[in-house]
Amino acid sequence: MSDRRGAVLGYEFATEGEARYAASELDRRFTQRELAGLRIYRIRWNDDYLVEAIFDRSVPESRIQDARAMLSEAGAPVHPDDLEDYKRATRQRGEGGLFGWLRRIVEP
Repeated sequence: MSDRRGAVLGYEFATEGEARYAASELDRRFTQRELAGLRIYRIRWNDDYLVEAIFDRSVPESRIQDARAMLSEAGAPVHPDDLEDYKRATRQRGEGGLFGWLRRIVEP
């Protein structure tokens, strides 16, 4: 099976309710074929939430812009590299990943 991943958007929200609402709106506005993945992550060190939306590569840029507009109503965009770093650190948490990653950011 070929990888159909296209654009990946990450937005940070102050509350779980805002994140859940944004995710439910994406789920409502996009078909299952358009929206290849949708996840909510809790950011442990500040209790904010990340919504990650993965779109199929066939989705036109105008639809991606619609998603950005909707997500930015209550959320702040997260740079794709930061989103990947957070996900990697979360997976490695048992190996000191999340806290080691945070330490590397704040220590000189």
